[in-house]
Amino acid sequence: MKKKLVNRKACAGVIIAAVLVLLGVWLYDHYSERTITLGFFTGSSWNVPDAYTYQLINDAVEKFEASHPGVKVEFVSGIQKDDYSEYIASALIKGDAPDVFFVLPEDFAAFASTGALMKLDGYIDTDEAYDKSQYYDASFAFGNILGSQYGIPFESVPSMMFVNRTLLKDEGIDDVPEDWTWEDFYRICSEVTGDTDGDGIEDQFGVCNYTWQHAFVTNGVELFDPDGTSCNLVNENAIEAVDFIKAVNGLTKGSVVTADDFDKGNVAFMPALLSDYRTYKPYPWSIKKYTNFELDCMPLPRGNRGDNRSTMSTLLLSMNSRTNEEELAWELIKTFCYDVEIQSEIYTYKEGASVLKTVTDSMTTMLSIDQVLSEEGGMDIDLITSIMDHAEPDYNFKDTAAVKEIMDAGINDIVNNQTDSKIGLQMIEKRVRTFLSE
Repeated sequence: MKKKLVNRKACAGVIIAAVLVLLGVWLYDHYSERTITLGFFTGSSWNVPDAYTYQLINDAVEKFEASHPGVKVEFVSGIQKDDYSEYIASALIKGDAPDVFFVLPEDFAAFASTGALMKLDGYIDTDEAYDKSQYYDASFAFGNILGSQYGIPFESVPSMMFVNRTLLKDEGIDDVPEDWTWEDFYRICSEVTGDTDGDGIEDQFGVCNYTWQHAFVTNGVELFDPDGTSCNLVNENAIEAVDFIKAVNGLTKGSVVTADDFDKGNVAFMPALLSDYRTYKPYPWSIKKYTNFELDCMPLPRGNRGDNRSTMSTLLLSMNSRTNEEELAWELIKTFCYDVEIQSEIYTYKEGASVLKTVTDSMTTMLSIDQVLSEEGGMDIDLITSIMDHAEPDYNFKDTAAVKEIMDAGINDIVNNQTDSKIGLQMIEKRVRTFLSE
């Protein structure tokens, strides 16, 4: 009897010890400091001056840590944007990449295709505190490859048209409708092009830096299939777009018109990014680059088969597919990309636009922008909202950069040599298809 009692006590002791061990493990996991790593770079994603790199990062990290006691976010500071791609790629190869890291637009497809990025669909679909419909469609779509989400949008910049209002007013052109067409665009460019100093050489022009991408997106050209394995260049939309580029370029009569000419006030229009507008016009981001004319912006003109649309590039935040802190990583991503307070800081400390519709369209944002731009005149937040609502995600398959180079060279050749547009596009399509199949 005594033996049985001893055995029962022994068993009870083992059970109690096991419970205590498990309790200790649980307490350690929940109350000891845990670490999650973050990768980011110094400077702007959009190649414009950025004086507040760390402010938003620090604010987001502080907010995350406050809502996750015992969790510490660690990051390496001082990595320049030009060195960042190599830094992340090297860290991924070595297996010590951050748990969460920003992904530049040009790197996204390559990283996703190698399995470096975690698929986030499960978190998106099951997190009741997360609603993907809060994002601009083009911003969110940029992080999607073949139906799977590998990145969550943090900051976007749509393309738009810079306008030299002073030049237009001097030429008696006071009003250009926001839904303007290619015909309006061509007519105005034709009217303002000329010799202003009487030396027989044209020195004032309609537009510079207007490319095939601007013409294609505004004329409904669907150039590539979703996975970037094929292209369709020989169609009426694309042919019409190239013919239009020829016509616009023909107005310069051989003169090479550059962004420098626009900076000097000698060009009426120039396609650019929202980040350029925010950096070079307003205080306090300002460098007051355009001192001799009134700078404004508006949507791109639409073709006969398209709309006043723009392409939109997006900086993403992704999760390392090898992370051991998935849940925390997802929460950190949400802090940067879904928290209204942090997203609102983009309009104070960054150069692009918030990817959340409620932030960009909010009265708080409008008042904030108008306040800091009071000396220059406020930015039309309705215009920005409209441009972002009508934007399309930029191409983001793995070979995008190389294919764009082929397109640039081919279409420049068509325009400069006045090659038949259909024949020229057939040749480019063949080169692109061959490249994509290799």
